[in-house]
Amino acid sequence: MLELDIVKRLPGFELRLKLALCNEVLALLGENGSGKTTTLKAIAGLVTPDEGYIRIGDEVVFDSRRGINLPPQQRNVGLVFQELALFPHLSVYENIAFGLRARGYSSTRLEEEVGAMMHTLGLEELRSHMPGELSGGQKQRVALARALVVKPKLLLLDEPFSALDSGSRRRIRREIKAILERVSIPTILVTHDFEDAEILAERVCIIAEGRGYYMQDVASPSGEPLAKGVVFS
Repeated sequence: MLELDIVKRLPGFELRLKLALCNEVLALLGENGSGKTTTLKAIAGLVTPDEGYIRIGDEVVFDSRRGINLPPQQRNVGLVFQELALFPHLSVYENIAFGLRARGYSSTRLEEEVGAMMHTLGLEELRSHMPGELSGGQKQRVALARALVVKPKLLLLDEPFSALDSGSRRRIRREIKAILERVSIPTILVTHDFEDAEILAERVCIIAEGRGYYMQDVASPSGEPLAKGVVFS
């Protein structure tokens, strides 16, 4: 579970968000510069809020009043960036194993954990391939496998489909949806594409002018999106 109530002062506006998330996918929807990625970075520990608190599972990872601010490596959060950030000099296997290797896992344990994750995401045949040999969709699955193999308490996806063409985007959305349903952990998807939110998310939050609006209906019966909204601060 994720709980947060934060304030972050940014050039030109103040980001103020309060939300709670269980084992579901929440989409953060908004224009560029609205504070979506800043929210993810605050949760991951890459940006420090000015006020508030963040709780992941049963642990408070940030609390401005109590002086708590755990570094990213202690938050157990899986983060997939828009750029994917695969290591170009490492194979698919080594990219996925990177986080576990940094934690001191033995070769036997690495083989078990990484092998299982590659099987889950259909990457076994790509084990020895380098990132430059992969398609956009394959790179996306490798980045997701690397984030999930460390068994995070929370998964953050920052514009994960932005680099894909429309055909690949539709296919990868379906694949990612199936994966997220299997792993069943709290997930935040940042996007500016309503179709991403409609397909992948149980709930949608619109961020505009530094505030969030929960959408009670992802789509109305008539097909018109975002039929209802409740403002929160």
